Order: sequence, then structure tokens, then C-alpha cells
Amino acid sequence: MKVNIQIDPALSEEYVEFHVRAITNEISKYASIIEKSDRVITGIDQFDRITIVDPNEIVAVHADKKWCRIYTNNADFSCRKRLFELEEDLGPDFMRISKSIVVNIRKIESVEAVFNGMMLLHMRNGSKEYVSRLYLPELKAYLGL
Repeated sequence: MKVNIQIDPALSEEYVEFHVRAITNEISKYASIIEKSDRVITGIDQFDRITIVDPNEIVAVHADKKWCRIYTNNADFSCRKRLFELEEDLGPDFMRISKSIVVNIRKIESVEAVFNGMMLLHMRNGSKEYVSRLYLPELKAYLGL
């Protein structure tokens, strides 16, 4: 794929234009990233303060009934958004590994095969997350297995 950037100081607002033969998953992913690049992730900390959470710091997000729990290296936060909404906002560095968990694939330290065809992810912050069989093919494709 070729990239062409034109600088025009007279523009009042930046925009991105794609010239493609057909809309593919890759093109849709890039368009989604660009459209959502200005979204902010917020969470409520243990002192009930609303905190802006840097997506690069997020290790995993767990869904629990009405709330989601955002885990970073140093803290965890509550969030009222649904898991699918956070997953959309977080972008391509995040992958769903079960019905209720999304992980930052850049924070995976190692992967271990466990019973019943499942896999266990060892995250860089020391936590462990199980990948359900339903979501395993996407992870294997990402890892090149």
C-alpha cells in the first residue's frame, strides 16, 4: 500500500482520503482508527475521581454486568461503558479473548497451551488471562501459529 501526504497550510481542517479498488477489512480498520483517534478513555478510580486513561497503559478490560474494569500496570478503574464500546474505542492493539475480556496484545509477555485446547496469556504486569476456544483462531492468526 502506498502512502501519499500532501501539506496544504490553507486547509481549515485535516481530512484523509482513500483511493482503493475495493473496501477490504484492512481499509475498514484504518478508516476506523483514523475516525476514532480523538476518543478519550475515562475511568473512575478508587477515590471516585474520573481519570483519563492512556490506552497504551491498559493491559486488559474485564466486563462485569453493568460495569467494565480497566486494568493498567499501576492501577485499575471502573467504567460504565459496555465492553464492545470500549473495544471499538481502544483500537487495533486490543483483542477480545473471551466473552468478557479484551486484552492489549502489546502487553502479552508469553503464551502457554493449557487443557481443553485453551491458551493462557501471561501479561507483562504479571496477570494471567485465559483465551476461550471461540476466540483462539484470531489469536493464533495474530501470533502466526
